[in-house]
Amino acid sequence: MLIKTSKFVLIASLSAFVAAVLLDPSDEMLHLKLPLLILTLGVWAVRVACGMANSGGSKTWAAILLFVFILPGIASIVALLGDTLPIDGPHFQVMKSLTVLLIIPVVYSERIDLMKYIIRWSFVIAVFTVVLAVMSLVVPELSAIVFNYGFGKEEVFTHESLVMGIHSFYYKTVSILIFPLAYYLWNILNRPKKLISAILMLIFLSALFFAGSRGVALSTFGVVAATLCLKVKTIFGPGAVLFVLLIILVISGGLYTIFFNPDNLSNIAKLGHIHSYAMEFDDHPAYLLWGQGTDTEFYSEGFHRKINETELTYIDMIRWFGVPVSALMMIAVLYPAFRLMQQANGMLYLVVPYVAYLLEAATNPLLICSFGALIVSAIWGTFLMRGAKPPVVWPGLGMRYNPPKATT
Repeated sequence: MLIKTSKFVLIASLSAFVAAVLLDPSDEMLHLKLPLLILTLGVWAVRVACGMANSGGSKTWAAILLFVFILPGIASIVALLGDTLPIDGPHFQVMKSLTVLLIIPVVYSERIDLMKYIIRWSFVIAVFTVVLAVMSLVVPELSAIVFNYGFGKEEVFTHESLVMGIHSFYYKTVSILIFPLAYYLWNILNRPKKLISAILMLIFLSALFFAGSRGVALSTFGVVAATLCLKVKTIFGPGAVLFVLLIILVISGGLYTIFFNPDNLSNIAKLGHIHSYAMEFDDHPAYLLWGQGTDTEFYSEGFHRKINETELTYIDMIRWFGVPVSALMMIAVLYPAFRLMQQANGMLYLVVPYVAYLLEAATNPLLICSFGALIVSAIWGTFLMRGAKPPVVWPGLGMRYNPPKATT
């Protein structure tokens, strides 16, 4: 009885933690992320101490300690030794975000498919986004109230250009929707009983469309295009893929002119970041070797002020950690995707959106944060549990779910 009860509490706290990260990424509204993470780790520690679960393995813990505490800790010391830390700004923010990776040993030792809970809570984000879009058309007065509220919660909600006259007001974690989109599209192309998958795919696709974000639109296009190309290759062979790629290149050429217009304010800001970084590395070449330190500030022409993080995630990492450590961290991020991709096409519905997410993170602050750490934790958890076993089948509102098996 104690074993079942403690496992239920563990899963409930983990699911609530996922909800807190996805629905309140900056912890501005509920302030539950840290308490739920501590509760999850505490329940799991009790289960390990009582012999109801294993510790997850020494290799897993060594890697977690390296990327959660040792490397960010060294970068924090480098920042403290310098004079570029903001006086009243966030300190140790990067290390706080990366502590989410501590749940990797939990999901691995307890055989919990973390992606399942991420997908379930992503449905709430999709419905919320679609409802707000419809509200903007049907009840614009009420929509304006919600929209104005969102301006006070910029770390939770975000705004882009209008789509068909609809206020683009959505959670900053809306990028998670490309994962269920990829799965349900894969399900339509490869499984019977396609109706429910088609309905769910349309819901997620509508939410991604109403979001109006260029990065989200590009990652959505990439996921759909890659999935269709892989299916065409399976049916008609590599030759047919070239024809499909030609069509995709024509469409993407039009998207390029729309999304990368040099007169766009967001593009102007990003170009300003790039120019400022070029001058920063020219003035301080040592930053390329060991970094400036986490949470440090530098002046960017993109925002015309000192900032500790731009939208250019991977360049930010180089400034924080230096090239060698940044390369090591990116190897750790990409390695599970590479290994899962080797397990046949069944895992591509997970690998394709993950790669699209990492590409989107290049121009959006989506990786070195609690949200990004949660996604990386889910991918690593899946990889550690899967091994060479058959692919996970995510539950989709009544769909059957086969839990992953442990790696031997």
